[in-house]
Amino acid sequence: MILLALAALVFWRLWPVPLARAFQFADRTHGRLRARRVQVGGNDWRYLEGGHGEPLVLLHGFNADAHHFCRVSRHLTAHFRILAPDLPGFGETRSGAPEGFGVEDQARAVLDWLDRIGVRNFYLGGNSMGGYISVAIARLAPERVRALWLLAPGGLHSVKLSAVLAEVAEERHNPLVIRNLADFQRLVDYCFVRPPWIPGPLSRFLARRSAAQSVKAQQIFDALRYESLPLEDLAGAVRTPALITWGQADQVLHPQGASVLETLMPDAKSLIVPSIGHLPMLEAPRTVAEAWVAFTEALARRGTPSA
Repeated sequence: MILLALAALVFWRLWPVPLARAFQFADRTHGRLRARRVQVGGNDWRYLEGGHGEPLVLLHGFNADAHHFCRVSRHLTAHFRILAPDLPGFGETRSGAPEGFGVEDQARAVLDWLDRIGVRNFYLGGNSMGGYISVAIARLAPERVRALWLLAPGGLHSVKLSAVLAEVAEERHNPLVIRNLADFQRLVDYCFVRPPWIPGPLSRFLARRSAAQSVKAQQIFDALRYESLPLEDLAGAVRTPALITWGQADQVLHPQGASVLETLMPDAKSLIVPSIGHLPMLEAPRTVAEAWVAFTEALARRGTPSA
C-alpha cells in the first residue's frame, strides 16, 4: 500500500500531462461538451461542442482556452448549441500559416472557422480578449450575430487602468504572459476573488503550455493592445443587442468598462456581479448563465428579428 501511494505521488508530480488531460476530459464531460477538430486553411482548430438549439459561440480570453466555458456550459446546453474554439496561438489549436493577430484579423479567422463548420447565424459571447474579438465580429458581420454576451471584454483605452494593466503601462513584468508556474499562479490570483481548485498536474501542464507559447502570446498582446482599433471605436458602430457582464472585483480589466460600453452601444445593458473577479463564467457560472438566458428570452419576447 505504501509503495502504491508513493508510485501515485511520483506519477502526480512527474507526469502531469496524462493526468491533466484526464482532468480536462472530466471538465468537458461535466460541461456536456466534447472535443472536435477541423482544418481551416493553415489552422488546425480544436473546439468544444455540445447542447441543442441555436448556436452560441463562446470565445475565451488571453492565455486561456475553450475549457474556461465548461462550467457555464452545463447551465446553457439545454438552451443553445455551444461552440467554443481554442483561438489561434492558444490552447490546442495549431497555427500552421503566417497570420495577423490584430483584433480584426482574429475576427476574420473565427468567421472562416464558422463558415467551415456550416454555422451562419449565431449568438456570440466572449471573455476579455474574446469579448473584444466578439465586438469586432459583430462590426464585420452584423447580419450574422443575433446578440452579444460580453464578459469583461478587453480593448478599452478610455477607462481606469486595472492592477494588471498598470503593471504593463509601467513596463514591469506583463502578468498576462506566462513563462513559468509562478507566473501562472500569480495570474490565477489576479483573475479570481475565490480561486477554484486547480489540480497540481493541470496547473503544471497549463503553465508549461503557456510558457512554450509565450513569444507568440507577447506578439498577440502587442497586436491587440497597440496595433488594433480600441474597443470604443468598434463598439460605437455596433447595433447588435448586448449583455455586458463584469465582475465587481475584476483586477485584470477595470469594471468601469461596463458603463463606458453601455453608453457607446445603443442596445446594451450591463450586469455587475458582486465579489467576482475577471472570469465570471468560472466563478459564478449559474448566475451569469441565468442572466444570459433571461436576456435572450427578453429579446425574443420583444420580437427582435432574426438575422
